[in-house]
Amino acid sequence: MNARTWISLVNLIAIVVAFTVLFALPQYSGYAFYGLLGWILVSFVLLYGMRVGRPNVQPGASGPGAGGPAPAPAALPSTGPNGPSMTLDFCIYCGAPLPPGAVTCPSCGHPVRSV
Repeated sequence: MNARTWISLVNLIAIVVAFTVLFALPQYSGYAFYGLLGWILVSFVLLYGMRVGRPNVQPGASGPGAGGPAPAPAALPSTGPNGPSMTLDFCIYCGAPLPPGAVTCPSCGHPVRSV
């Protein structure tokens, strides 16, 4: 599991604990509220401030966000007599890679192109 998943699970646990304290031990509800509020702030910093779950940019790397040149845009699909045509590299049903020119997915058998 990645860091975002762990932080989301801890957020869920913190909310459950806060509600449990609120209803089971009302004399400590203020501590539960401020503890939950503090954890929400910490989780926002972890998720958005420290770029958790995003790839690290190595020094000298190129690409978007690295200070280098952006990669070339992908080619647009060609237009044929029946409208635009596209080729897929993967099956939209199971995600398996498709060989060039495949009409059905070799993994799940779903049709991936109209003939």
